[in-house]
Amino acid sequence: MKLNIRVSWPAWLGMNSTADIIADTFASIWYEVITNIEYQSVIKWWLNHFDVNISDTNKSLSKFADMLVVFDDKNLESNLSTLRDGAFIISNKKFIEKVITKWVDLSKFKILDIEINDKYDNTYLLWVLFKLLWLSVEISFASIEHTFAKKWQGIVDKNKGIVEDIYKNYDLKDIKSYNLWKVWESKKVSFGNSMIAYWAIDNGLEFYSAYPMTPASTILTEVINSKKVNYLQAEDEIAVINAALWASFTWARSMVWTSWGGFALMTEALSFALQAELPIVAVFAQRAGPSTGTPTCLEQWDMNFALNPTFWDFEHIVLVPSTMEDWYYMSGLALNLAQKYQTIVIVLIDKQFSEWKSSFAWLKTPWIERWKLILNPKSDYKRYELTEDGISPYVKVWTKDWDFIASSYEHDEFWSTTESPDMKVLMTEKRAKKLENFFEKEGISWYEVYNKDAKKIIITTSFITYTALDFIKDNPEYGLIVIKFLKPLDERLREELTWKDEVIFVEHNYSWQLETYLTDKLGLKYIPWLKISHLRKYDLLPFYIENFEQIKK
Repeated sequence: MKLNIRVSWPAWLGMNSTADIIADTFASIWYEVITNIEYQSVIKWWLNHFDVNISDTNKSLSKFADMLVVFDDKNLESNLSTLRDGAFIISNKKFIEKVITKWVDLSKFKILDIEINDKYDNTYLLWVLFKLLWLSVEISFASIEHTFAKKWQGIVDKNKGIVEDIYKNYDLKDIKSYNLWKVWESKKVSFGNSMIAYWAIDNGLEFYSAYPMTPASTILTEVINSKKVNYLQAEDEIAVINAALWASFTWARSMVWTSWGGFALMTEALSFALQAELPIVAVFAQRAGPSTGTPTCLEQWDMNFALNPTFWDFEHIVLVPSTMEDWYYMSGLALNLAQKYQTIVIVLIDKQFSEWKSSFAWLKTPWIERWKLILNPKSDYKRYELTEDGISPYVKVWTKDWDFIASSYEHDEFWSTTESPDMKVLMTEKRAKKLENFFEKEGISWYEVYNKDAKKIIITTSFITYTALDFIKDNPEYGLIVIKFLKPLDERLREELTWKDEVIFVEHNYSWQLETYLTDKLGLKYIPWLKISHLRKYDLLPFYIENFEQIKK
């Protein structure tokens, strides 16, 4: 069973909360849930929609909706082209009539309208939907109590009254209901930025700084609400990154979060962090550009930027989580790797990943590792000691004999500024050694393979993974490789691809950044029988299952 329920109306009238109730309710009765929200940058007006995709098998996004819960005539008209024939339209009666007077043909759809005379429009429409799906009164009441737990009891009672009225008196017009019921135990559901905040906190986050920027903004709210982490909402992104590096200097596990424009302002400080060997995690949420572009929409423009975030000859780490479960593990992993290798770790996600909601299952939490932190340094402590693995011992500030200076200048082992050619060579090689044989040392894989024996392989990253997995389930002649680490690059992937017939790169940008990067680094163009193709999307919308059908043409 697959069902796409779309909620669509002006943003200030409760679209998000209505869609959240739908998502949370279906997860609570076992179904898999994945959502997609599209809204305009003038966020309190115009056309917005929130899709809730529900399934009893794989999670994926569909371009077409089976049910539309809509509040006004403008949003109704705008969604007609993406409704399946026979789709249900649930709306206030006056908006249906308004559209019909414009000679808009609604004959292909099933209309469930209701006359509403008070301000609880979204409540009435929601419970008409739930009656159509035949979710029990008990499930509806549980949803109300969960959603409005912090509200005035009168709101809870009002909603329960509307439910009872709808379930008792609303006529479904001889339409057969879906008759859904609780299948098994409840699943958990959350949205990306909330998961990022709380999972980083669970994995030892000690300092967080940020400046609001879509789609990164809500993580700051989550951190503040947790009351568990020292944080700073600074005046700009330059202050954000420098504050975090000060915290990192004291050996606090530090993280910043931003989108592309803010990340650009952080690059000089990131270069300083590489020179001074200060650990820092930067979560980089991509959105559509260039410049301000379309700031509330999806694209993956910034892969090259994350791979090359500053000047100089250096190595760093770039992670790309692809599922909710990934992020729980990778948030802790990012904090661990930053401190273990005393370097910058960039976690590259996108607008979709930040704002989606999804059901999820297992959570794998890494142990907190600080590695070469020493508690009792000798009086001749060398902060930048030349070691076999390139990683120097670190001490916390105010420990006896801890003193050193973290400078942007080149330095010797004791941190003293130097322009010695010999020392420059030694320090450059020391920093480069850290990430040599990274995957062997860590015992982790930088990619995952599905349908390993298929001769045609899709390669992708991030949120696209869910829909790609659903596609290969029904098309077993295709396999899938999901990239988890962009840097360092594990060249063992070439072995996976050597005997394939075709590699298809799927990504959200015009310039095929993932394809160019991997094809060049892995030398794929030198495998004469390997066909390299791509599926690109840069229309501000996510990959839907329907888009993957283009691969077969």
